[in-house]
Amino acid sequence: MLSVSIVGASGYTGGETLRLLLSHPQVEVSQVTSESNAGKFVYSVHPNLRKRTDLKFIASADLKKSDLLFLCLPHGMAMTRISEFLVLAERAIDLSADFRLRNGADYPVWYGHEHGNPSYLQQAVYGIPELHREAIRNASLVTGAGCLATTTILGLYPLFKSGIADPGHVYVEGKVGSSAAGN
Repeated sequence: MLSVSIVGASGYTGGETLRLLLSHPQVEVSQVTSESNAGKFVYSVHPNLRKRTDLKFIASADLKKSDLLFLCLPHGMAMTRISEFLVLAERAIDLSADFRLRNGADYPVWYGHEHGNPSYLQQAVYGIPELHREAIRNASLVTGAGCLATTTILGLYPLFKSGIADPGHVYVEGKVGSSAAGN
């Protein structure tokens, strides 16, 4: 059984991660954090999880070690605390944009701010298993790929791999409903 903790479980991403993991037969979600909801039952924030878990939120300062840590924090927060999180678990999966780019100089261009901890950018593995399965298997830090980026990359990958597509002449326009608010 894999012991999993979720940092930032009161938000949308954290709630969905928890919902999915509660049904996984080889996972035990042992801890969930929320600074503003510490001490409250998870279902007080996520009513859809009523009768599915009796977990209570804890403050991130109270986290104990686990096998795997999901970081479901707002963009910009995991990068400043990654070193403290990586001592709490053998592996971490960050679902924000904090480690998606390899070059720290690209963060002001795409996200409007400097990267708070660029030394971790090279070790983070881009979390698309169809392309990086072996690297993900051995990584201590995996970054969640964005939804539009994933569909674009997986859709175009065969064209680039075969040499049909020219990187300088590909433009992608995405139409979305309520999601895809990132960059």
